[in-house]
Amino acid sequence: MSRGRRASAVCGALLVLALAGCTTGSPEPAADGAPAASTAPSAQDTVAAAGTALAGAGSARVDVELDSVTGPVRASGPARFTPFAADLTVALGTRGAQVRVLDDRAWARFGGSDRWQPLSTGLLPVGAVGGMLHAAPGLRDVVAAPGAADVDGVAATTYTGSVDLAAARAGAPDPAVGARLDELAGLVSPTPRFTAWLGAPDAAPADRGRLLRLRLEPQAPAAGTQNAGAAVPGAVTVSFSDPGLPVEITAP
Repeated sequence: MSRGRRASAVCGALLVLALAGCTTGSPEPAADGAPAASTAPSAQDTVAAAGTALAGAGSARVDVELDSVTGPVRASGPARFTPFAADLTVALGTRGAQVRVLDDRAWARFGGSDRWQPLSTGLLPVGAVGGMLHAAPGLRDVVAAPGAADVDGVAATTYTGSVDLAAARAGAPDPAVGARLDELAGLVSPTPRFTAWLGAPDAAPADRGRLLRLRLEPQAPAAGTQNAGAAVPGAVTVSFSDPGLPVEITAP
């Protein structure tokens, strides 16, 4: 896969994980029929709510950075979540590319070329967006990290954890969703680690609890299991701004 195609695929994967925030059920009633006592949301519920809110916004501007073995790869642009569409400017070292995705179709143009080249949708995990909405069973060990953080001038709180994509697949409602989760596992890791930055309680009202940034990292291979010289996929970081911005993308 070319570096341009790899960048677009990774961007899609990160959007997928951001949309893995899942809905939570209502509190179960107490045995006597009275409502259960209200409790503070868990770290997992807090991260899930942030993902749900992002999905509910319908769109956002994304900024992605891939720590690849050949150097950083960056992509930025508006994205609509359902049906998926994105118009991304990609920087590959000193080279540039434009990647456009519209539902199940994708195109790219490289350098200063005016010619758009169709991309196989098999190179982009676009179809996995819907599937990862069912990834709730795979969220694991979500905890709040101590200390304050700042994301592009917004006060933030930090959460870490992992996603067991095999567990998510076991809860998939149909084989198509399971196949999309398998695609993500092959692209990144079967059990990727993540760090999520959410708007802090003292942030501006529009930013409180909002998913600001997400970092996805593959699990390190066990000692002695990695082939000598084999490349290890790098970490990817995506930032989200302007949730709900209008996104009008047309086929080139």
